[in-house]
Amino acid sequence: MVLRRLLSAKYLPLALSLFLPALLSAATVSGTVKDGTDAVIPHARIEIRGGELAQPVVTTSDGVGHFTSVDLKPGTYTLRVTAEGFEPLERSVEVAASPVTLDLKMALPVAKEEITVLGKAARFANSDSTYQNLRNVGLGTAFRVDGLTVKCDAATFQLDQGTIVFLAPVNGTVTGAIFLGSGRFSLKPVTGIARREVNRRLKAEEVNEEFTQIVFRYAGGFSRALLVASKPEKETTVPPGAAEALHHWRDSVRQRREVPLGFTEGLLHGEAMENVDAEILSAIYNPARTGFFDAYVRGVKHKDLRFLYRPRGGAIPALSTPEEIALINYDPEGMDDGILYLDHTVQEYTKGIASSHEDWRYLAARKFKVETVIGKNDHLTSIATITFEPLIAGERVVRFRLLPNLRVTRVSDEVGSDLYFIQESRKQDGSFYAILPQGAEMGKECSITAEYSGDKVLTNAGSGSYYVQARESWYPDLNGFNERALYDLTYKVPKKYKVISVGNLDREWMEGDFAASHWTTAKPVAIAGFNFGDYHKLDLPDPKTGYRIEGYFLPELPDSLLPYRDGALRGMAPRSMTEYALEQTRAQLQLCSYYFGKAPFDHIYVTEQPNFSFGQSWPNLVYLPISAYIDSTQRWLLFGNINNDFTGFVQEVTPHEVAHQWWGHAVGWASYHDQWLSEGFAEFSAGLFIQQARGKDWVKDYVEFWDRQKRRILEKNKFGVAPNDAGPLWLGLRLISPRTEDAYQNITYPKGAYILAMMRSMMYSSEDHDKAFIDMMHDFVATHENHSASTESFKAVAERHMTKLMDLQRNGRLDWFFDEWIYGTQVPKYKFNYELTPGPEGKTKLHVSLTQSDVDDSFGMLLPIYADFGKGMIPILELPLIGNNTRTYDTVLPIQPKKVAFNAYKEILER
Repeated sequence: MVLRRLLSAKYLPLALSLFLPALLSAATVSGTVKDGTDAVIPHARIEIRGGELAQPVVTTSDGVGHFTSVDLKPGTYTLRVTAEGFEPLERSVEVAASPVTLDLKMALPVAKEEITVLGKAARFANSDSTYQNLRNVGLGTAFRVDGLTVKCDAATFQLDQGTIVFLAPVNGTVTGAIFLGSGRFSLKPVTGIARREVNRRLKAEEVNEEFTQIVFRYAGGFSRALLVASKPEKETTVPPGAAEALHHWRDSVRQRREVPLGFTEGLLHGEAMENVDAEILSAIYNPARTGFFDAYVRGVKHKDLRFLYRPRGGAIPALSTPEEIALINYDPEGMDDGILYLDHTVQEYTKGIASSHEDWRYLAARKFKVETVIGKNDHLTSIATITFEPLIAGERVVRFRLLPNLRVTRVSDEVGSDLYFIQESRKQDGSFYAILPQGAEMGKECSITAEYSGDKVLTNAGSGSYYVQARESWYPDLNGFNERALYDLTYKVPKKYKVISVGNLDREWMEGDFAASHWTTAKPVAIAGFNFGDYHKLDLPDPKTGYRIEGYFLPELPDSLLPYRDGALRGMAPRSMTEYALEQTRAQLQLCSYYFGKAPFDHIYVTEQPNFSFGQSWPNLVYLPISAYIDSTQRWLLFGNINNDFTGFVQEVTPHEVAHQWWGHAVGWASYHDQWLSEGFAEFSAGLFIQQARGKDWVKDYVEFWDRQKRRILEKNKFGVAPNDAGPLWLGLRLISPRTEDAYQNITYPKGAYILAMMRSMMYSSEDHDKAFIDMMHDFVATHENHSASTESFKAVAERHMTKLMDLQRNGRLDWFFDEWIYGTQVPKYKFNYELTPGPEGKTKLHVSLTQSDVDDSFGMLLPIYADFGKGMIPILELPLIGNNTRTYDTVLPIQPKKVAFNAYKEILER
């Protein structure tokens, strides 16, 4: 390729003639090195002897197992192939004038698999000496305790009476202690929302818990508060329960189930599970880190309370939030499982600097280069090079988010030197950490390359369709959706299948039995992903927006639907349904471009997946459920009835997922508090699609859309709890509890959609129609494009565009609206009456009465009144209402309407 770029057309014939004689008298040997399951083997050593070679020629297989030799003269050669964990392989090869292609399969050594598969990796995996000492740390000195108080932000630990046993020092540093005895833990929430959440869960204004045991783990300066207890005169013998407490703690924080039982287990012991010892190692190796303080409390009422304080990095990394303080009742099999408290520090609130926009990262990802091979056995093998920039000086331990089933075999630096790394068993705290030999320089980019392989990324659904399961953890990511980076992605898959990926397709080629493709992103994006299977392609041009729209469908049914192939799904036509999905996509792209501004991508791939009721959207890549490819008659035959809610899902899923190109990818979200800006806005966009892109018969479907959203928010479950009762929208994922498992889904999506719809309603005018709303949304996208938005930053944009009528508090702010709908849970009830009487000169007098109830005295709303003059309902006035009150209004209309109504299209959330 370099030669082609350097040579102009003028000199190309000369170049070809210079190389032609050599090509006529020499040939190459190339091929792919695989194991017995057809999984490729990267970095195998291929040594070629014989022929006229004066000395052996050595090459290595690349990340996808492929190798190519230098030109060899005709003759007989011997290839010897070696790789860590495999028996050496020798092959005799006759080389003539034509290139030779080989398929080399290596075997595992008999009775040595467990030892030799690890090979070189065993010397670098989990073998850093300091890490080993932390992993196996024992008990140190014990001291009697009488009335020791330890404060940590909003929390207080009162150690009344007992024994504190410090762990043995590691590298001269004590990293933990165990308290056995009696004491009290208390936590006083700082904000009103936090107090209400504690009260909802505990029926108390603050947390108070008596305890008999605490295991403390800490790094940095947090040891000082406990070391006060280490007075020589109070030294005592280690109590017999201390070793058992340490052992129990290790089991409780290291064990991992592949399928979590509850919400907190998913957060703390899921794919992003922390390795506490590796986190302590990070602080030991970089004293510039602020450290952390964890307390695992065995309480009288709650047997596993976990208090976590992380000044940087976030108390719960799986939530990608800068909030530093967390209290979790870890009870996956109980009914009180959940996050009791998660907030910023008292000091941050005092200084007025608490924000979702705090940069909690230690490192910023800049570029990912990932080469991936999917074998015929669905096994995934990858080499990933991650380029990042340290945000603080001295970082040595780098934590990645990688599916624990993907086992790392080698980690190296920019020059190829092996690095120590940490990855415990997939059934334990198996997160992946790389250890740099020295502290990284702040602001200077550096790279790490990781080689890994494993299963559980793909599940074969049958007939050429696959579930892509580990969509966020199939490569070593750093900070999830909270940052954007460039991606360079190469895939090699069995030749009968096709990959559709995030990015632009640069080229495709065949490599033996594999189809290869190379994809790159033109600008940084938040996530990379792919779909994979026996895909057939359709194109749909969009000259209006210039988007390149491609659709990919599966010609056969997955195994789960095969029993219906000759029945309900006999006439299924995936090609024609793909055409319909692409037409919906085109219409939604045009609509969103008009209302929100241009998206950052110029193309979109819409792909079918075997999941029946789940869609997702990655940058320029949409995953649609197979149900979107089944028409209404087939759904009726399949279910035996008309399921209106599922019909609504099918109607909404394509426009919802397409809208995520704006909400989630053009504009990200700062923390879990702000994810409604993605899901709620996408749901609103689906409703907008029903209204604007469905033709003249849109009203019925549009009203039903908002009725469904209302039911999702207000209908009570089997515990008698409605999603809205679980807490305010702002709590996001924290709405989930054993009694409100669906609350996140049924608040974030529909209530977030309602908020945008209500703002649109308030901003509408008879003269400019949606202009003010459109200006606001264009401003919001332009202000936050390729950045993360927070609730507060959206509010700031909204306040720049609010109308005079929206200024209910006469201060130019929308505090009233955000307090009610985002930080609050009140839903008002309304009663509307009107009267029409003849007016002067053939006009009509209108008298309206509107009552608001079931709210507090400060609850305000700006409410629309509609009239139908023969061409459908149009807004004619807006009435402000505050508190439990009745507002009357009189006006004169030019002609008599057929009907007058409040909330005609159900866009205002009401009981």
